[in-house]
Amino acid sequence: MDDHQPDTTISGSARRRGCLLGLAVGDAFGAPVEFWRRDEIVERFPPDGITTLEPWHGLPAGTFTDDTQMSIATALGVLDWRAAGGRPDAASAADVAALTDAIWDRYLEWYQSHDWEGRAPGDTCMSALAGGRPGRTDDPARNGSKGCGGVMRVAPLGLIGLGDRAFDAAARAAALTHGHVTSDLSSGFLALLVDRLVAGLGLAEAAGVARERLVAQPGCEETLAAVDAAVASARSDEGPYAAIGRIGSHGVERPDGRGKGWVAEEALGIGLFCALRFGHDYPAAVRAAATITGDSDSTASIAGAILGARFGLEVVPADWAAQAERRDELLALADELGSGD
Repeated sequence: MDDHQPDTTISGSARRRGCLLGLAVGDAFGAPVEFWRRDEIVERFPPDGITTLEPWHGLPAGTFTDDTQMSIATALGVLDWRAAGGRPDAASAADVAALTDAIWDRYLEWYQSHDWEGRAPGDTCMSALAGGRPGRTDDPARNGSKGCGGVMRVAPLGLIGLGDRAFDAAARAAALTHGHVTSDLSSGFLALLVDRLVAGLGLAEAAGVARERLVAQPGCEETLAAVDAAVASARSDEGPYAAIGRIGSHGVERPDGRGKGWVAEEALGIGLFCALRFGHDYPAAVRAAATITGDSDSTASIAGAILGARFGLEVVPADWAAQAERRDELLALADELGSGD
């Protein structure tokens, strides 16, 4: 568990690098078992599930999915906005709207590139991008979806010093493709959590800050319940798989069922729980997040992003980091996101 105390011994640069690489490695870790039932995972990787980066769909170990691809697109949109004069330290509501417009353009670029082929992109994201109409928080995408395709891609918005505005920016970025308030608010929570971690807060304290912002939002009930369940479960002696089964109420986590993490609040809650429960032990956190019947790559990527932002690049095992697809590009992108400091 986190000690609740701010930690200024880790640089902002190390935290930004850790967040992006931790996200990508977590994504690559969970990718081989996405869509698998837990009983299948344990049978293939006895006795307790997947423990190493593995090849998947003909791609080498360390290859990430659409989760990281869209997170990179988010980061590139941020850089475009900043190059056009956007200032994270003085972002108004209009600035945040311009930021999400820039992100939308990068999502469209990604969609039109077809780089997502073979990377298991989500149906909601793809149909929204195919429609060509960006949703807004006050005029959401017309799908009513709270799938985790919004929250999985917004961590970079916590890396640029937006402060409290990180919540608004991430909610708007999720609303570009997902029409449910729970998607907006789960995404806002994650980005603000990452922002506070990069600023040096401990994980429990940063989660408390994000929770305070969350409870002030209309429609927060589902996200709040998942966050509170994650925090309470992390403090308990309950086994991680049983605890994950108690986070959120949309999916049912059974070894042979459909599982959890497919919707925003559950993916967020599972990632937060694993980060809180395992702390410095990045491999244990992503193993717990991925060895489920649910959305293994998204839950592991969120856990990885949180731990990277909290503990910096060194929390990711060096041999795993070395295998990460586009590793040098991710590290350079993290540095560029911080260049406005």
